[in-house]
Amino acid sequence: METVKRRKIFRDIVRGYSTTTLEEDFVYIKHLTPHDQVELEEIEEKYHNIALRRGVPTEEDMLVFLKEEDQWKDSDDKFIEDKKYFIETLKTAKTKMVLKHQIDKQDELILEETIALNKKQNEKASLLGNTCEKYARDRLNDFYMIRSFYEDKDLTTPLFDEKKFDELENHDIKKVVLRYNELFEAFNEENIQYTILEEFYNPYLSFAEDSMQFYGKPFCDLTYNQIRLIVYTRVFKNIFDSNENIPDNIRKDPAKLLEFGSSSREERDKAKDKLSKGDASTLVGAKDEDYEYLGIQKPQGGKSLDEETRKKGGKLNMQDLMKLHGVG
Repeated sequence: METVKRRKIFRDIVRGYSTTTLEEDFVYIKHLTPHDQVELEEIEEKYHNIALRRGVPTEEDMLVFLKEEDQWKDSDDKFIEDKKYFIETLKTAKTKMVLKHQIDKQDELILEETIALNKKQNEKASLLGNTCEKYARDRLNDFYMIRSFYEDKDLTTPLFDEKKFDELENHDIKKVVLRYNELFEAFNEENIQYTILEEFYNPYLSFAEDSMQFYGKPFCDLTYNQIRLIVYTRVFKNIFDSNENIPDNIRKDPAKLLEFGSSSREERDKAKDKLSKGDASTLVGAKDEDYEYLGIQKPQGGKSLDEETRKKGGKLNMQDLMKLHGVG
């Protein structure tokens, strides 16, 4: 079932649109391009200026007011910036890790810090209220729908113009937005990555270097989804070409594969060498999943130094160490 879904994702990305029904009518939804994005940004700027002329405060104006009223402080802004920096630091540190359980622990910490950041950013947005920026973003969302829905597969006849969309009732707008969001959830980065790792996609891996061969059009004319598909194809192909004996549980999992590819090959090879030889200095904290992640067999009778130390009350003598490594 998942493979069928991903074949459809691939088909829609290649042709540059998806199909769905709206009030029982068959409609086509265009996949937007970077050129469309520029036009939408111009529209956002237009409505920002309209709101400004009407006397709507900017976010900067509102921040000054909130700080004067002691509802928001410089320390709150510093909290947000520090969290962003810390999360990036954690992500950078993760690329240097080679043991799976360490990577998983780092992911937990990144998630925890991201939740704290989102909470603070939502608090700020709530306090800012209606601003020029918010008004412009809301209008921009309307134009995303106007620029996306078409009556024909050639994408020449828009389903809505601005006047027709503005005349829609709120419940009808919600239906349009919901249908759009439901459809495009299928094209999130994770689903595109999983599509590339499907067996049916293997023949396409070698053609990702040339967008004309792959899509029949130059790179600058691609949709965002087409760009993401071809870029991730190149990334995964490079990982496969640069690494032998990638464990199966990693080959089919894009998150694990990207982690595997971003970690230092030199450090990973050193860890594999030491773990396969039972190097005591490296075995500290190493678990079965770490051996599997690195694609090596755990040494015969191999037990982690950490496990054995705990069993012995926190201290191992020379005889214990020799037994641990199968000597004597």
